[in-house]
Amino acid sequence: MNKDTEGIKYIAAKDGNEYILKIFYKSSFSNMSTLFGLQMRLSRLNKLKDTHTAKVVEVNQTHSPAYMAIEYVHGVSLAEIKKYNPERLSEELVRRLLPMLIKTAVQIRKHGLTLMTLTLNGIMLNDKEEPVILSSAIGYEESDEREDVFILAMIVAQVLSKATLYKSIYSEARLRASKFTYINGVSMDLNKILAECLHRNITQRYASLEGLLTALAELPALEGAEICTTLEQSVADDTYAITEEAVPKARIELGFWILVIVVIALILMLFTTNIYTVLFGTKGDKLHYTGFQFGTDDEDSLEVSGDMNLSRSADPQQTTYGELKNKPSEISTDPRRINTPAQSSTTSRSPVVQAPKPGSNFKYIEPGVLAFGRLGDNLANSVSLSGFYISKYEVTQGEWNRLMKPAAVTTVGDNLPVDNVSWFDIAIYCNGRSEVEGLEPAYKIRGIGASRVVTVDWRANGYRLPSEAEWELAAKAGELYHYSGSDDATEVAWYRENSAGKLRTPGGKNANNWGLYDMSGNVSEWVWDWYDANYLRALPTFVNPTGPATGTQKTIRGGSVMSGEGRALNLLNREKGDPNRQYQYVGFRLVRTK
Repeated sequence: MNKDTEGIKYIAAKDGNEYILKIFYKSSFSNMSTLFGLQMRLSRLNKLKDTHTAKVVEVNQTHSPAYMAIEYVHGVSLAEIKKYNPERLSEELVRRLLPMLIKTAVQIRKHGLTLMTLTLNGIMLNDKEEPVILSSAIGYEESDEREDVFILAMIVAQVLSKATLYKSIYSEARLRASKFTYINGVSMDLNKILAECLHRNITQRYASLEGLLTALAELPALEGAEICTTLEQSVADDTYAITEEAVPKARIELGFWILVIVVIALILMLFTTNIYTVLFGTKGDKLHYTGFQFGTDDEDSLEVSGDMNLSRSADPQQTTYGELKNKPSEISTDPRRINTPAQSSTTSRSPVVQAPKPGSNFKYIEPGVLAFGRLGDNLANSVSLSGFYISKYEVTQGEWNRLMKPAAVTTVGDNLPVDNVSWFDIAIYCNGRSEVEGLEPAYKIRGIGASRVVTVDWRANGYRLPSEAEWELAAKAGELYHYSGSDDATEVAWYRENSAGKLRTPGGKNANNWGLYDMSGNVSEWVWDWYDANYLRALPTFVNPTGPATGTQKTIRGGSVMSGEGRALNLLNREKGDPNRQYQYVGFRLVRTK
């Protein structure tokens, strides 16, 4: 039928009845923490008997493989209705179904379970047009009852909103970051209830599911109710206005033509001036005319050479020992450039392909070989990496504040690097910035708090954190210095001895060999990888390593203004932090996949 993180689901039959048979992966029982949570969940599901939940008829954890049999629900999920038949999802239907779901949620909590993982896919409408919550949407974790109130209200908002909006402004991440925006076409009374359920401050929500049920029972009749016909922003403080539908105009007005002229002027400025650098740079560049530039002599262009039948001739290829398949003559023997990207030995003139550039503040790092965790040529730790873009500067407070609530930074200043932000909040920022710029978000975020799970699509073109190997490749920049760009820390880094413990504007020191600033010092930088002190000693893969599969702490690299010269500031120093917590003097920089 399908797969999830725990196992594979099949449709099975026994004694004339249909069931969902879930075969658990062995890995689900290999980790003690995961095993305990799964066992507790399964034991409680087996005891849960409710009309509106899929009945668990058998659980066998001792069988090899372990399995669970669940009553098969004949019907269609809310997600499918939303996609193929959205006109069915009316307020009248919601008013009928929601009390049933709330009463079921009360029973689920009585068994020590929660709806924190509930989505539109987790609710079916059976043949009787009644809701049924699937077992895969019921989790075992400690959570405040007001979080279940939030999840149910989020489902309602997604059901009633337009198809173009329910995955954006009514997504869980957006609702937790911004105040609720009233839903067009829904009664004002129900909108007010949803606004209270979805309040960002948990103390301002309904205190219990019973309280929400009472509020629904007191709703005035839908007939004659005031309907929201324009998007109400009385409970929204979004940084930009959102409109669900445009009001048709009888004729094109002067304002329209003014807008067209302004847009054309901005497009011309984008292609003929350095306005992008002026607006988003951090070096105080002045606006000047550059003319139309469509040539391929940019420093970020990628040369394609060699066998043109290869689909990615510049990407690294793995051998038995994880080395690149290059001839000895193709690898630099310069002792200070052991980690330089592999170069082709062909002498013929090759066509040039313009690499897609996210902006002048990003640098393209070509595919290369890295002596991971070493400052010498150590083949046991040599890994090969694909190309990627990385920001030349650490993300600033101004960039952060455009999309996120201002952080409790160490030193306030739009041009200073943002710090004191958690790893999980950075993942939300990356997805938000990707969406704003029309890119495919790299992260998928599920759950809240300590139970959040973040997965990454390395092929997506949206913003993300670098892997630890990508960060180290960029920091070394093909050289073997103790700090990023020099053996003299004062040339390239703000650290304890020269910063007085104060953050500085990115780019104030010399860049490394590849034009990247502050890879050593200023703020330390979060990376993607889970932290394992022994990870670099026994790498499980030698091509594009992305760290341990699981963990409790995320890796931090680079040192900060509080790091002393020497080991703490050294380019190879590794630190760790709880991804749910914020730390002073710890920030980040962005990466995009080519």
